Amino acid sequence: MTILFILDIMYIMHNIPVSASELKRNAARILNEVYFGKKIAIIERHGKAIAKLIPFETDNTKPKNTTSILDKYFGALPDFPNVVKERSFRKRSIKL
Repeated sequence: MTILFILDIMYIMHNIPVSASELKRNAARILNEVYFGKKIAIIERHGKAIAKLIPFETDNTKPKNTTSILDKYFGALPDFPNVVKERSFRKRSIKL
């Protein structure tokens, strides 16, 4: 067996072709196969692939402290003027 043949078999084993109507009927089963089985579902409509469902992988590389988060996003948003000075409120009497 050649390596390309083995790779083709592995590609077929991890990809599940699913029609759009089958996804509508069996959404929970297909989502379970994708997430728990770590398979890829290719959604097809009239024989053409229109979407791909891939398993979600969590990112375990979370920053440990807030300074690294602040350093990462510092300067990403522009400074806004103080809005409280520019607001005006009308006074209403409230009867209880």
